[in-house]
Formats: sequence, C-alpha cells, structure tokens
Amino acid sequence: MRVTYNPEAPALAVLNEIKYYMALSALKKMLTDGVITSENYKKAAVAIAERYRVLQYDI
Repeated sequence: MRVTYNPEAPALAVLNEIKYYMALSALKKMLTDGVITSENYKKAAVAIAERYRVLQYDI
C-alpha cells in the first residue's frame, strides 16, 4: 500500500499505524513488567491489529 505523506492531513492508514504501534508498545511493557502473560499478549496483539486494520508485527 502506498500512502502519500501530507503533514497537514495525515492519511488514516498512517494514523492507524501510529496508534497500533503505541498500543503495542504499551502491551509489550505490560508483558515485560509481568502484568500480563505471553498468551494474553498474543491475543491482545491480534485484537489490536484487527482494531486498527493493520498487519500484525512484533516489536
């Protein structure tokens, strides 16, 4: 997917990628701190990817 960058009005796909990355970063921190299990992390990562309509990846 090719998205043209326009700082005045960012594309929805770009905003969703940013939101996904932020949510996944918080989730990863929770996993590192022991707040959630690895199984719950995987489930939540899938749910977040579906929510923001992006391809799932792991940071």
